[in-house]
Amino acid sequence: MKKIKTTKIITIFCGSKTGNNPLYKNEVIKIASILTSNGFSIIYGGGKIGLMGVIYNIIEKFNGKITGIIPEFLNTSKIVQNNNKNLVVVKSLEKRKLLMIKKADIFLILPGGFGTLDELFEVLTLNQLNIYNKPVLIFNISNYWKNLKLLLKDMNKEGFLYKNDLKKIIWVNNSEELLRTLKKLI
Repeated sequence: MKKIKTTKIITIFCGSKTGNNPLYKNEVIKIASILTSNGFSIIYGGGKIGLMGVIYNIIEKFNGKITGIIPEFLNTSKIVQNNNKNLVVVKSLEKRKLLMIKKADIFLILPGGFGTLDELFEVLTLNQLNIYNKPVLIFNISNYWKNLKLLLKDMNKEGFLYKNDLKKIIWVNNSEELLRTLKKLI
């Protein structure tokens, strides 16, 4: 497979847990390997736990470019990534999110919980308001986000979203599709 030459920064929002299905972790390992081997710079939440930790460990293992951004109150040995060299510590979750959003060229949304949804909706809102116009890719591993997709369609159908807002979201279902999509975006 041909390598992508890029300096694009991808901010990844994902869970601080790995989930019950081992497929999530396995797909994230594949994704991290693809992103690293294609020269993307990654920004993520700074943790060594959950899917965040999987991203961090694979990218570090292959000497990829990764920066963790973590709020002070989560900067504990139990949670924070091991390498402080590429770690930014900020005052709050709000500052973390703002910095992760500001520095990104592209957003990649992986399975996660409330925090991931908060980050996703912040980005979607900023794009909707034309404050930013940055691509948002939702990686629908094992159909994890199917109900979110249905909810967004219902919000549009009920008149609370414009169809254009939905068109700004790029849904991908596997790592090969992710790579093809990223090639189109750079």
